[in-house]
Amino acid sequence: MTDTPPPAPLPTPPRGRFSRPLAALALFLSGLVCGAGGAALALRRAAQRAVSHPEVRAQRATQWLGKKLDLDAAQREKVGAILQRQAADLEVLRAGVWPRVLERLETTEREIAGTLRPDQRAAWTKLAAGLKRKWLPPPAPAAAP
Repeated sequence: MTDTPPPAPLPTPPRGRFSRPLAALALFLSGLVCGAGGAALALRRAAQRAVSHPEVRAQRATQWLGKKLDLDAAQREKVGAILQRQAADLEVLRAGVWPRVLERLETTEREIAGTLRPDQRAAWTKLAAGLKRKWLPPPAPAAAP
């Protein structure tokens, strides 16, 4: 029988061959994650501001329409007045319906709590309070009689 030598080991790639592309990829992905998170926060804050301050929403809409439609000063003033009036009317509607919305949310919260164990219920109560604080706009001003 002839002795055959063992096969030669495969050459190892030089160190650092993939380190730069991997570092670049990691940097790109971390930037992507940070950018997406920042955009999500900015969008959430903008949505909360829009709901909380309808007069600001009307001003911004007036500015936007002024640019998009090339409105002159008189048109801009009329459009702004319309949007301010509509914002006020929507606030009156919101004030009328808001108690029913809150009641529905509280019913949902109670029903979910009723299905949970005591330890889960405590966590749910804390979670629900945080969600309300974060996502629900402040109470609408009382409608004028």
